[in-house]
Amino acid sequence: MTDVLRAVRSYARAHTLLRPGPLVLAVSGGTDSTALSLLLAELREEFGLVLHVAHFDHRARPRAAAADAAFVAELANHIGATLRVGRADVPPKNEDDARNSRYDFLRRVARDLGATAIATGHTRDDQAETVLLHLARGSGLAGLVGMRPERDGIVRPLLAIGRSDTVAVCAAARIAPREDPTNRSLRFARNRIRHRVLPELAKLNPEVTSAVARLADAAAAVADTTADNAEATLGTAESEDTLDIDRLPSQNDARGDALALWWARRTGQRLTARHRSALGELAASTNGSRSLDLPGGRALREYKTLRIVARDDGSPPTDKKSLINGPVTLERGRTTDWHGWRFAWDVNIEGASQVGLIDGDRVIVRGRRPGDRMDGPRGAKVQDVFIDAKVPARERNEWPLVTADEAVVWIPGITPPPRSGRTALRAVRMGDDSSGMTLGNREQVASLKEERPRGTERGRPRT
Repeated sequence: MTDVLRAVRSYARAHTLLRPGPLVLAVSGGTDSTALSLLLAELREEFGLVLHVAHFDHRARPRAAAADAAFVAELANHIGATLRVGRADVPPKNEDDARNSRYDFLRRVARDLGATAIATGHTRDDQAETVLLHLARGSGLAGLVGMRPERDGIVRPLLAIGRSDTVAVCAAARIAPREDPTNRSLRFARNRIRHRVLPELAKLNPEVTSAVARLADAAAAVADTTADNAEATLGTAESEDTLDIDRLPSQNDARGDALALWWARRTGQRLTARHRSALGELAASTNGSRSLDLPGGRALREYKTLRIVARDDGSPPTDKKSLINGPVTLERGRTTDWHGWRFAWDVNIEGASQVGLIDGDRVIVRGRRPGDRMDGPRGAKVQDVFIDAKVPARERNEWPLVTADEAVVWIPGITPPPRSGRTALRAVRMGDDSSGMTLGNREQVASLKEERPRGTERGRPRT
């Protein structure tokens, strides 16, 4: 008991796990969580802890649930701690559901109590099982890190000791913990690692769990250095909600680290090796705009930038009556606003504007539709016009198309204003510098393949 207590104390101090104030103990009634309660009760005065036991009934073992809760209540009374008991609304469908429900309950308790952290009874054996599970599932270096001493308000002071130590602690206190029979079922992957894989590895090295735990510590040190480098990279490449791809490292590993960290910070989701590789390929591509669905959202690359959008963002509308691309009929002598653009047909407008000469019985401003083409025998696809002009995918749905008698004759800011009519139609993008709308990549793209009368000026006419 003395050696075990010394190991836990040293580990807690080295990683600053136990801070003065309320501390929630996650106690199932099993050997490890019972030992956690007994050990932290011994360290309570030294670290200034106020212990609160929290027990959660998953409703997975109805016959044993009452006995489990009674045992935990007696344990809490034994160590002089308060007790909170929670119960799932419905039985869990799988291990992930059970875990999520349990941690939701624990976090609610911690929030109510103003606790400094939630302590769990994970041991060195649990660490070895976790690392081997990640390894078997094809994890990269991040998976070899296993469980951290502290993460997201969860502290694990027993990672310094093994399961044999927690058994010894309970035996020394003459307490017989509750046993969960599901811990012996080989239908769970972790139990197969525990009862089949580790015993075989122990034949090669009796201290295999310690060896795997050391591997996890080494991987954590490398991961921390990698994270620091990735953080520095994001400091120069990240701007509000976008990531400048050109500012990412050229080396694949370093670039992948930065992308994975960026995704985790933005979405709260950690990418698997497969998803990380797919995101790296998306960032490395160069043509047009592309998107990729990942856990937590959709990654959208628009030429040299990367951002995260809702899963339905960036795709062309299919409903012609959509509010996004709904048509607005222009009237002579009046101005009309449409998604941040102002159009004036046969009337002056303040500020510099693009001016087209147009005729038609019905002149309409609307958004793009599937199959749209520019007017003329060699009219380009509107989709291709947007791509050639490097218009980000997120802007295309709300970029105006001017039609005359159903024909698309003008995309303001991108294509040359029409010159075949006699009535002036002025267009200005409100809030922007209109003189800059047709500069750079978007200046009157040549993909229209239209003939211009000799002597006319390409681009915006002078006004």
